[in-house]
Amino acid sequence: MRSSDMAHRQLAWLPVHPGLSQAIRSARALAEPDARWRAARQLAGYDRDMVATGRIERLLDPAPASGFAPVRLALLGSHTLDHLMPAIRVAGAGQGLAVHLHLGGYGLYRDALLRGDAALDAFAPEVILLALDIAAVVPRLPLRADESQVDAAVAQGLAAMRALWSAARQRYGARVIQQTFVSQTPRLAGSNEWLLPASAASVARRLNDALRQAARAGDILLIDLEQGGGPDAFHDPARWHQAKQLVDPAKAPLYGELVGRVLAALAGKARRCLVLDLDNTVWGGVIGDLGVEGIVLGQGSATGEAFLALQAYAAMLRERGVVLAVCSKNDHDFARSAFDLHPEMLLAYEDIACFTANWSDKPTNLRAISRTLNLGLDSFVFVDDNPAERDIVRRELPEVAVPELPDDVALYPATIAAGGYFEAVTLTAEDFDRAGDYAAASLRGAAAEASVTDMAGYLASLAMQLTCTPVGPFELARAAQLINKSNQFNLTTRRRSESELAALAAREDAAVLAFRLRDRFGDSGLVSVAILCPDPALPSQDLLIDTWLMSCRVLGRGVEQAVL
Repeated sequence: MRSSDMAHRQLAWLPVHPGLSQAIRSARALAEPDARWRAARQLAGYDRDMVATGRIERLLDPAPASGFAPVRLALLGSHTLDHLMPAIRVAGAGQGLAVHLHLGGYGLYRDALLRGDAALDAFAPEVILLALDIAAVVPRLPLRADESQVDAAVAQGLAAMRALWSAARQRYGARVIQQTFVSQTPRLAGSNEWLLPASAASVARRLNDALRQAARAGDILLIDLEQGGGPDAFHDPARWHQAKQLVDPAKAPLYGELVGRVLAALAGKARRCLVLDLDNTVWGGVIGDLGVEGIVLGQGSATGEAFLALQAYAAMLRERGVVLAVCSKNDHDFARSAFDLHPEMLLAYEDIACFTANWSDKPTNLRAISRTLNLGLDSFVFVDDNPAERDIVRRELPEVAVPELPDDVALYPATIAAGGYFEAVTLTAEDFDRAGDYAAASLRGAAAEASVTDMAGYLASLAMQLTCTPVGPFELARAAQLINKSNQFNLTTRRRSESELAALAAREDAAVLAFRLRDRFGDSGLVSVAILCPDPALPSQDLLIDTWLMSCRVLGRGVEQAVL
């Protein structure tokens, strides 16, 4: 698709449906609610405006369909929010979530959280989204106010917000998502607005900076409205004056996507693996025709630098913990030669956890990569310059996320980022090591094929060492992350926040255990968590396995037997 066309679309990373209206009508004719939910999930994967989003939302019956993880989300705010509800539900369905919504009274968020609200109590929210306009937190200051006065006003507003966060946790045990702030007043000093610390734009910037630090310290999640294209992208003054809608209804689909991503990450549904095509995706040209010396890559040309920038972005995602894989229709030796021989190749062959280059079709190879990495297809993001290849993967493997790419490779990184596939709610030391762990796992698999003919011999050759310790301050963040992300080997799928986990770990009558694994290829880090608690139905000395889960990285290696 032409880059100029994509620039005018709100959800530009999603493909355009050739007949979206007819597809929605056909879905509404489906008799079974489950079928309508599945159709809505598929339709949510296409670019859509506010009207189409509302029509898709009507496919979602109140009762959740099978296969969709339920989540109860309360919307509390100082401005009008009801026009955002359809977009949130549709974005959630697109992520495999059945989002049940409760809308608080207009401007009654303080009363609901600090004094209690019967309707909210009955709803029992798991997640609370707090959406405030800046005037509800920091009063307007005289323009003559200096930085110390502004800082004092921001600190006072932030203290009030912390009280709301604490009340949401204590009263409901809910995770809190806080919306960042937008300035609703045009700039007064242009590019040098910072000369006026008390201007609306300056106060919004200071408040957001302080908010991000407080959220990180307080385990609060953010919806960053600057992702929409700048601090004013969501705001329309006319809508504010007409209906106190801080978020323009036309931007509701994008707002819903931002919320849906955070909810998906909380449910352990964020993507984990970036799968790259090679020819005309990672470099310019077809290496089988041009040879290593003929591909376009590196300094000296705008196109070559654009391909290098994509590789740099992929390398940074890997450093953050995203697993990299290659899926290319190519001769394996030709494809690998670019990694080994091209002087400006930024990605190394060792960075790729699974390198698949052959002449099989892409869906077949993606299934094979899934088996090799022991990662579900729903954790993959597949990047390919060829629209025909993107289309067949979407059709054959709807679980795989396939961003719609512009015709200019310089926009590839921004398009992938806009899709929000790798949303994070926590980042731990193990996250930064994950990509290397999967690469090491590929080496383990190669070692198994090369030198071991029986599973017992293979496992023995790994020289695995499993250690068990109580969950303490150093294990808390990673243990909570595993509890909230792991689905494949998770006996109860009970989700717990860091604060809840810390409270359990402090109990003398319970055991909260962390298991770490090392082998001759490296350290896999914290791979399993078990929570054991007393139960009135059991003899006094017995403990119930309240929670037991393992990282999918170590499944099939006998670790589950060792932990048990």
